[in-house]
Amino acid sequence: MGLIEYLTDAHPLMLCGAALLFMSVETSLLVGLFVPGDGVVLLAGTTVDSPLRFVLLVAATTIGCLAGETLGYVLGRRFGPSIRHSWAGRRIGAGKWDKAESFLRRRGGPAVFGSRFVTVIHSLVPIAAGTLAMPYRRFIGWALPAALTWSCLYVGVGAAVGASYREFGSELGLWGTLIPPAIVGAVVAVRVVRARLRRRRCDRRARASAP
Repeated sequence: MGLIEYLTDAHPLMLCGAALLFMSVETSLLVGLFVPGDGVVLLAGTTVDSPLRFVLLVAATTIGCLAGETLGYVLGRRFGPSIRHSWAGRRIGAGKWDKAESFLRRRGGPAVFGSRFVTVIHSLVPIAAGTLAMPYRRFIGWALPAALTWSCLYVGVGAAVGASYREFGSELGLWGTLIPPAIVGAVVAVRVVRARLRRRRCDRRARASAP
């Protein structure tokens, strides 16, 4: 039995609970910097085989996003500088923290919405928003539509992949079993490439501004 079949056979509430839990820790405990939440949601989305299952998974993912972002905001409000200077904060790098805070200062609420779709930064923005004392009502007012839009997008794409797999997976044989890891691998690869491109741009800017 392939991974997609195994996940599809799992109880929907158990799968939704797992998605909710993961998304809750993704932005509050910085897990999203190391394990891509978008890959996890895409994989969970492949199990969608009915409108009800789609709605349940979108709801669970959205609630998980908001819970994690709220906890990240609270942690940033109370312990922001300490988190930044902790072991994990130093591993992330001052540049990423500065970028997240600069993004919020320049764009305000729309930055909270946009950051949901930007890798790495979206894991830092809730903590940065709390550190900068952005009003919570403003923060969550932008985080809610972002989380809902993001959840619908990624669950929808995952559902399309899952439907294609169920339609043609038996014809793919062994290759069909590679689809789930390929989904997560593709997300990780995109993250790595984008991170390297950003570093190169930063290096070029630094060299251009050097005397």
